[in-house]
Amino acid sequence: MAGQHFRGLGWDNARLHGASPFQIVDPGFNAILIRASADLADLAETLGDTGIAKANRARAKKGLAAMERLWSEAHGQYLCLDRITGELVDSASVGGILPAFASIPKARAAAIAARVERLAGKARHIVPSHDPDDPRFDAKRYWRGPVWLVVNYMIADGLLAAGHAEVAKRITQSSLDLITESGFAEYYDPLTGEPLGGGRFTWTAAMVIEFLRGV
Repeated sequence: MAGQHFRGLGWDNARLHGASPFQIVDPGFNAILIRASADLADLAETLGDTGIAKANRARAKKGLAAMERLWSEAHGQYLCLDRITGELVDSASVGGILPAFASIPKARAAAIAARVERLAGKARHIVPSHDPDDPRFDAKRYWRGPVWLVVNYMIADGLLAAGHAEVAKRITQSSLDLITESGFAEYYDPLTGEPLGGGRFTWTAAMVIEFLRGV
């Protein structure tokens, strides 16, 4: 249905933004875009394309400034924004921890590192995709609780770059423990380590290679 709707608007980005039925601003996806822009800028600079480097550094800077609108002091992490109401969505999911992957302010990275430490006291494996104390938590229901290694990698990578090596190491070790115990699953129960979803996931295996490089 969304594809037909967008096709009817000629895939015009200027029109799609306001007309999209998806009216949620997600901090995780935005962080990935910000990181990609910064990395592309570095690559372009190395190759001597100053125009692309400048444009992408500006995009990353603008994105980081906008990300501040999503910060929740009460939760110690970022939250999604409902574009219709203009209010933050009171659901502290892992999408709000994922911005560690981008070059967020040092104080924000420190708060997220502390947030991960708190979650580690509630789950056997980190990082759960939702807080186990939240009544909406479900250890086996996709993004309501399970651990995803591809998300773990991005969080650990960002926290390591921000100087929080111990927390990053803890995420890495927890991820490797899951592999050892439960194989290359799509995602895992954070309380028991039970493998969930697909049983042989290539992106999980790919993340293990990255984790082992940092051990």
